[in-house]
Amino acid sequence: MFGLNLYAIYGLVAVTLFCGGFVNGCSYQQSKAEKTIREKEHQYQSDADLIRIQKDAQIKVINTQLVDAISSLRSRSSNATKTVNGQDCNGATLSSTDAEFLIREAARADQIRVGLQACYNQYDAIK
Repeated sequence: MFGLNLYAIYGLVAVTLFCGGFVNGCSYQQSKAEKTIREKEHQYQSDADLIRIQKDAQIKVINTQLVDAISSLRSRSSNATKTVNGQDCNGATLSSTDAEFLIREAARADQIRVGLQACYNQYDAIK
């Protein structure tokens, strides 16, 4: 009878070791998959950071051009635009307030365009 209990103990130990190895193998596969996912996530994040840096640099250039353009308007008159000798007005004859408005709108449109392009780039990087 003592021998039967010894075989039962050996059997339990064998089953326990087998199940432990199986669970460790499954957790190894799971950790390997998680590691792969984390690596992809880090790659996506670094791509997004690079795209954001490029977008911020382009917006900085747009803002610099905006400041330069607005500062060049100081020499213009602030009077309302009028036709000269029956001719229509062009950009050279715009008043400073009208020109400033148009310059700010163009800069805003450029910033939106750069932001949209950054969204497209980030989407394409993940896709």
